[in-house]
Amino acid sequence: MRMTALAQLGATLMLCACGLGGGGGGAEDEPLPEPILTLHVQNQNFYDATLYALSRGGDRQRLGVVGGNNQATFTFRWLQDELRVIIQLLAGGSTATESMLVSPGDSLNLIIQPDLHLKIPGSW
Repeated sequence: MRMTALAQLGATLMLCACGLGGGGGGAEDEPLPEPILTLHVQNQNFYDATLYALSRGGDRQRLGVVGGNNQATFTFRWLQDELRVIIQLLAGGSTATESMLVSPGDSLNLIIQPDLHLKIPGSW
């Protein structure tokens, strides 16, 4: 099992990945996993948050909205090995997580801290 944790803006965000498939070489006839990622979001902030997956090339894929003090799960197709998540708070600015390596089938956890809107430059 692989686990990674990233922090940005003084421990305001946590993004971790748990690989569902075991490492090691399998039989050649085993099908490759679908390029699907699952993102579990716990929004501890008062503001609603719109989330986007950001590729290394700068392409954005809208994942959805998680309400303030709420949680949601998003499942999406991701063909790249690197991912950043943009968090856009309603009336509170936006920020992005650090880049992380992902594999098909990974399950990611994102916690949006209650004071994130205070730590985004240019927000009030």
